[in-house]
Amino acid sequence: MALCRAVLPLWEPDDEETEADNARLLVPGVSLAQSPHGEGQELTILSMSGLTVDLWRVGSIYVSLDARDADYAHFMPLFEEAGEIGLHPDLEEGLVSGDQIVIIDRVRIAPAWRGLGGVGRLLIGRLLRWVAGQAALVATHPYPIDIPVSERDDTEREAREEAVIQRTWQSLGFEPFREDVWVMQPYLSTHDEAVGRLETAFASYL
Repeated sequence: MALCRAVLPLWEPDDEETEADNARLLVPGVSLAQSPHGEGQELTILSMSGLTVDLWRVGSIYVSLDARDADYAHFMPLFEEAGEIGLHPDLEEGLVSGDQIVIIDRVRIAPAWRGLGGVGRLLIGRLLRWVAGQAALVATHPYPIDIPVSERDDTEREAREEAVIQRTWQSLGFEPFREDVWVMQPYLSTHDEAVGRLETAFASYL
């Protein structure tokens, strides 16, 4: 897993209705790019980046994570006091569906699509079906990454936004493990049931 995105196509308008639809989509905070398929442009609503770790193939998990990016140091607690195959003993007991660990490093949703009753959570859930379908464990570090550098000394704001982000991941079946790392075990029903409730809720608007 490197980068996956949730996008909406923006077709070349050929009537007033299509032009109006495009105008509603082109709101601040939505990135616009040429479609890789050469068919008009597309809007990136949400992007998610990370990596997949195959525990049986990685020789030194510490070296592998360090070689990727300094941000991945947040996930070292997953592998400390490692058991037989390199994962923390408290987590190895849950490896009933494989030996791949999906690490979600960053998730960004366009500002205009935030606070809409779960759109971001639904998109994350849909993307996880593709990237974590065979994973035994999914981990993330729920922390506000978009606070401007000049405003990071506002500890109250940081704590407030971090709490909101943590509630988002908790609602998708993630639980705190240690040192700000949260985990979700796909073989449990918690995540699928949470995404199912979101899909049912949004289906009523269609």
